[in-house]
Parts: sequence; structure tokens; C-alpha cells
Amino acid sequence: MAGLSPTHFSWLFKQQTGSPVLHYQTQLRMARARELLDTTDDQVSTVAALVGYDDAFYFSRQFRKIHGTTPLRYRALHKG
Repeated sequence: MAGLSPTHFSWLFKQQTGSPVLHYQTQLRMARARELLDTTDDQVSTVAALVGYDDAFYFSRQFRKIHGTTPLRYRALHKG
């Protein structure tokens, strides 16, 4: 769409944001996931799907890797 090669786009993106594209995307997804866990009673699989993960187990592993806790434990500590 932008008329750039994927490599050039990635380079420009990192120059502008300071983060690689996939890292930036993951951070956005996890921010939205935290918001949903804080404000809804949706199941973790639903939250995973809403933020773009087809596999709830993979989402949970990524969430734990980034936040140091599971989505369910995060919710128990932060909701309400």
C-alpha cells in the first residue's frame, strides 16, 4: 500500500517509533488486552480473539512473558 518493500518499511518504522513493527504491534495488543481484562468479564479466550490472537494459549504465554503473570491472575489483581 505504501509502495515500500517490507524491509524498508520496517527500517523507517523503527526509525520513527524506536520499536520494531512486531514489538509495537504486540505492545498495542497487550495494552488493549489489559484494558479488556480490567473492564469486562469476558473469558480469556474472548479477550485473546478481540486483540487478534486466534490461539488463547499462545496469547496467555505472550501475556505472561510480557507482564510476568497470567491473564487470569492479572485480572484478579487489577479488576475493580
